[in-house]
Amino acid sequence: MQQPLKSCTKCSSLTTFFTVFIIMFSLSSTALTTFGINKPANNPVAPTHAPKGKECYTNADCVGIADSSCVKDYDFKPRCLCGDFLAPVNGLCTATLKGLRHQCKKTDECEDNMLCRENNSTKTTILGSFSKDTNREKLCLCDEENGWMENLIENHCNAAVKNFIASIFGYIVAVIFYFAITQKVLQY
Repeated sequence: MQQPLKSCTKCSSLTTFFTVFIIMFSLSSTALTTFGINKPANNPVAPTHAPKGKECYTNADCVGIADSSCVKDYDFKPRCLCGDFLAPVNGLCTATLKGLRHQCKKTDECEDNMLCRENNSTKTTILGSFSKDTNREKLCLCDEENGWMENLIENHCNAAVKNFIASIFGYIVAVIFYFAITQKVLQY
């Protein structure tokens, strides 16, 4: 009876040996392939930084740059930016539509779910302070009457209120449907 047990022990030790050998060989083979090879001189490429717009305080500071407005950049500093919140290239903007809080003349210039309206001076501006402009300029603002609210962090309009109401309505319908089905099952 001891013979089969000893042969099984020999098999498991051989299997363990080959497993360790294969793992060691696979790990060390990568080191062998690069031994003695000179690496080509990879000069590090200087990182390219996206251009930043001119810093500003009001839209009057951006008059020299066509189709730009003084809006909050992604680093939360007000800058003269194009309608797509990118800096002008060589003083020119290529954006066809204007984003949240950009100057406009008519609603067609604004992105979806926005209206071109007079700036409400009682609302806080991009700087978090009350507006200092007294000329009541027209800006692309969210269509609040249809449930679109400002998301100042991401510079766009969202339908958080509309989606919240729709989800509550869906939840109520699901609960009513659940109780209607369970009542029919209990009647049988």
